[in-house]
Amino acid sequence: MKTEAFLPQESIWPRVALGVFLLVSIALLVVTAETRVAVTFLVTAAALVLIAWRFPYAVLSLWMPLSFLLGIQVLVSTGYYRVGERTFGTTLELSVGELIALGLVVAWALRMLLLWRGRRDRHWQPWLPLAVPFVALAAAHALSYFGPGQPALAEVARFVVRYQIFLYLSCIALVVNFVRSKKRLRNVLLAMTLLGTVFAVDGLRNMLAFGPSGVSIRQAQPAAILEVNPLGGNQHSLAETLIVCLGAALAYAAILSPTSKRRRLALWAAGLMFAVAILTFSRTAWVVLALEAFVLGATVFRDDVRRFRRVVLAAVLAIIPLAGLMVAYSLTLGSLGSLDARAALTAIAWTLFLGSPWVGVGAGTFAARVTNTYAYLIEFGVPLDSHGVIQKIAAEAGLAGLVAFGWVAAAAVKLAVDAWKAIPPRRPEFTAYVILVTTAGAIFLYQLTSTSYWTPRMWVPVGLMLAAGRLFRGREVGRDPDFLRTTHV
Repeated sequence: MKTEAFLPQESIWPRVALGVFLLVSIALLVVTAETRVAVTFLVTAAALVLIAWRFPYAVLSLWMPLSFLLGIQVLVSTGYYRVGERTFGTTLELSVGELIALGLVVAWALRMLLLWRGRRDRHWQPWLPLAVPFVALAAAHALSYFGPGQPALAEVARFVVRYQIFLYLSCIALVVNFVRSKKRLRNVLLAMTLLGTVFAVDGLRNMLAFGPSGVSIRQAQPAAILEVNPLGGNQHSLAETLIVCLGAALAYAAILSPTSKRRRLALWAAGLMFAVAILTFSRTAWVVLALEAFVLGATVFRDDVRRFRRVVLAAVLAIIPLAGLMVAYSLTLGSLGSLDARAALTAIAWTLFLGSPWVGVGAGTFAARVTNTYAYLIEFGVPLDSHGVIQKIAAEAGLAGLVAFGWVAAAAVKLAVDAWKAIPPRRPEFTAYVILVTTAGAIFLYQLTSTSYWTPRMWVPVGLMLAAGRLFRGREVGRDPDFLRTTHV
């Protein structure tokens, strides 16, 4: 009989290489931000890393819902710059989710670098799905620096490192390497369910507007808390968040016992999120929810639709009057003005693409270039960004960026299809996986007309889909990966 000392072991070099890469990526993020931070921030960051080191799974479950709160910003002082006789103070804005993700990535890297000695775990190895397509996507955006748009090197580098490399590390690499058991998956799905429930209730509350003339009812929107909008946007931000959390709630309910009280509560929460998402009167949300309901109703919920056909029919009849309100809302001046603004942004993106079709005009520069368009400013005001991920990439990275993004999407679809075929049907895990795949596809469709494409709202669902696919298709890991086990601390 072989003893533990003679068991074959995995090479340590993949672990060491990944740890070094993570630390270098964080260093690049700091360098490209030109950050010279105060001692208090360094102490806070060190404390965050220590907490993430000691409680990695708890911090992950906290980070995932907080990563959707793009409106809560942490201002980091980057020092003072002297120009002539004037001195300018500058700050770097990080969302609270980005700050927590930084601590997680650093703690993950340090664990792999410092705790590899004496390991006997033969099953550990880092899994980095979509890494090669994402590198190609980042390289395509980096190439835009050499285009005729002549963007600033620091601006391109900052965009590539922060919104692509770091986004991949936090939303995909962290998720798929941390969520390796059903317990961890249930925890993060529960966290997302709670997030969606909170903002669904908040959206309902904010529908009532009190004024001098009385009480009026308006569309569901995220409300400000202490003069801060946590989601950092309008009704579209609320709809995006609810669509993702709705999928998480349904997947969470699917892997619970049919008689569980938590399952019933999760289903009620999902129904509430669906209703509030409808009440945002976001046209894109309506289309996405209709497609999502059709896909799920035709696949894993086919028997449930037949069993509760009266309830489904009642829900459809209840939506018909709301559809009339949607038509009326779509004909208002504000709604028509929004369509005109999006059409103008698409026209500007097309013009920029024609000016530099191969490599684009510069990563992260679209909003600034639209700001320089005087006619747009007069008509619509200051733009947020391109309303559509395809237009954004086409303008900023050209055909190179579009091809790379298509590669990312195709690779994700292939992984999803492979897992779909490998997971036995009629199992709760298959139902949960189909829901997560549909949610990832739904939020991707939403970003064809929205502005949250380089945020966790689009990529966390992809990470959850990949993690669940790997977990459900194979034998569940009986213990946590060795680099995250708290017994080593």
